Amino acid sequence: MPRRDVISREYKVMLRPGKFAGDEQKALKAAHAFWQDFARTISSLAEPEGNLGTVKDRRLIRFYDTPKQRLNSGRYIFRERYCPQTKERQVTLKFRHADRNVAQDRRMDAKDGEDARTKFEEDIKAPFVSMYSFSTTARITESKNLNLLKDISPMFPDITERIDEFPEEEKLVVVRNFTAHEIVIEGGSIRLRKNPDVVAECALIVWYDDKGAKDKPVAVEFSFKYGNSREDYDGRTSERAYEVFDALQSKLGKWVDPKSQTKTAFVYG
Repeated sequence: MPRRDVISREYKVMLRPGKFAGDEQKALKAAHAFWQDFARTISSLAEPEGNLGTVKDRRLIRFYDTPKQRLNSGRYIFRERYCPQTKERQVTLKFRHADRNVAQDRRMDAKDGEDARTKFEEDIKAPFVSMYSFSTTARITESKNLNLLKDISPMFPDITERIDEFPEEEKLVVVRNFTAHEIVIEGGSIRLRKNPDVVAECALIVWYDDKGAKDKPVAVEFSFKYGNSREDYDGRTSERAYEVFDALQSKLGKWVDPKSQTKTAFVYG
């Protein structure tokens, strides 16, 4: 089994959705206020730069699975992102596992779709739970069907060997019939080291129920990540990132939601 390099480490924490209530401008105002508090809190640990003030993406997010949730039971996630402005459709197949060797023992190359990108990453969620994520994202046409389990296999053929029985004619459905209207806010970063230079990019993701109230977020996630294509992560940088993550959780209680689920867990309920 070939060893795959972890090209990025992403730290994620869920925030209190009520703090971001209102229209997009109010969400941006709340993102700015959060960033100011966050920057002050971690300034002795890392150097904050910029601000969370730019809406990078507005898109619709759907998770697909069978009614029996065969994909999720096999630790797979199949997600679609759709941008109403550009009409661009992307699908991602992701396998996650706490054991690195299990996570990397997959063939995730796409046989169909355009501009396929494959990544092996480490996702870290609160309080400090590490998961390895092996994923491929590809563009698909507007006419591509996602109605049956067999609609996935031409794009990701390895999955037929990984899902028990793989009943090709079993329906694919939108999980819980939920579509997230997602706003991605960027513009801030934190410098974890200066020599060598290591900068972690920050993002704040706000989810609204596309069929629900447009001013009441259902989930808000803040993350920061840094990467190295050769997985050359030194202990000093990792320790600094850990300290920032710990300070975020322990000192920003008015923002951090200690009882919230991850975005995926929220979708699956």
